[in-house]
Amino acid sequence: MDKEKTYITRDEDGKLICVWRKPDKGNWSPHKMSDCDSIIWQRDDIMNVDFYCYDDFEKKFKTTIRPSNKRCVHLSKALLNNEDYKLFSDDPNRKK
Repeated sequence: MDKEKTYITRDEDGKLICVWRKPDKGNWSPHKMSDCDSIIWQRDDIMNVDFYCYDDFEKKFKTTIRPSNKRCVHLSKALLNNEDYKLFSDDPNRKK
């Protein structure tokens, strides 16, 4: 199974997972936004980010991350390209 290097981040309240795929340009790793009361992850290239609900992400990828953290992981390309669990998708044929 082909794997892709990604970064995953989880928001403070633990409900949202962001999967940061290879950027077109700029820094690969997301970083914490400075001068902010809550932890918000950002990077220059925001186009290669997919959002998941925590429960859906855990079911699909069989991995977890603690709230307010960032981690580098290798995830299946087939699962990453599947639109069924993504929070936002333009695919009209997805399951949800």
